[in-house]
Amino acid sequence: MIQEVIAAIRKHKKFLISAHINPEGDSLCSQLAMKELITALGKEAVMINNDPVPDHYKFLPGISKLSTDLSGKVDFDAALILDCPTLKRIGGVADMIGKDKTVINVDHHISSERFGDVNWVDSDASSTGEMVYKLFKEMDVPLTREIALCLYIAILTDTGSFNYDNTSAITHEIAGDLLGYGLEPGSVSESVYERRTLVDIKLLGLVLSTLKVNRSGEIAYLAITRKMIAETGADISKSEGFVNYARSIDGIKVAAFFKEDAKDANKINVSFRSKSGIDVNKIASFFGGGGHVKASGCVLEGTLADVEAKVVAKIEEALKE
Repeated sequence: MIQEVIAAIRKHKKFLISAHINPEGDSLCSQLAMKELITALGKEAVMINNDPVPDHYKFLPGISKLSTDLSGKVDFDAALILDCPTLKRIGGVADMIGKDKTVINVDHHISSERFGDVNWVDSDASSTGEMVYKLFKEMDVPLTREIALCLYIAILTDTGSFNYDNTSAITHEIAGDLLGYGLEPGSVSESVYERRTLVDIKLLGLVLSTLKVNRSGEIAYLAITRKMIAETGADISKSEGFVNYARSIDGIKVAAFFKEDAKDANKINVSFRSKSGIDVNKIASFFGGGGHVKASGCVLEGTLADVEAKVVAKIEEALKE
């Protein structure tokens, strides 16, 4: 748990910090804050991810220090893996971690495989950022405005602006404390959510044109293709959150978003969102993925049409149960 993580951090001197592929707010901001924690302790840390930072997160303080160099030429004795339920979800970074390296796993996904030598998994936490905040407090490491900004954004994005069920009273208390470091909620929200370009909005239009609802009116799903990206020139990372348009339809219990993989023509990335108490983590786990009860994902091989049919059928089966 948290004390075991603290002991492991105090024991080691050089750290590799990483998180899941296709990074988003919580994974990026948790890494940035963790690096500052390690540095404040007089230790060394390098951040390496499999995928580049999305354009709309490049304003984050210290983000230029996050590398995608997977050459393996990094000197470290412990790997801090954040916001990742399985080690394979960090992509090529996993190949850099030898058997002689200690793996410290800090995560809040209910589907966590507890793959670390040291594991702190708290599925009740709103975000990994919330957990990193607790590390700062437990280790008595002072927060700065920059660290507070990162932790606030981690929580903000993973709670859907404090709208999701993972938002607790503790989450609000932590957010309140972080705002005390001079953050302006309106300005932060604008930086995170309102930096879309004209092509991003055109991409949204194309995606919404694919919206489908099953016969029972309980499942809504939409898709994004490589052709759409080529036509608009948009950044596919800006599609984060598109699935919520499907979820917001009255009467919908489960929403799914199918994304053709940018690198592999035979892979489809699937995001699930639910309401009405439906556990989409179980559905994602059936296909080898995972995540949270109301927000999960997986990757399937096949054509877009075949994967859509297979996934929708499984969701319908789950709803009958």
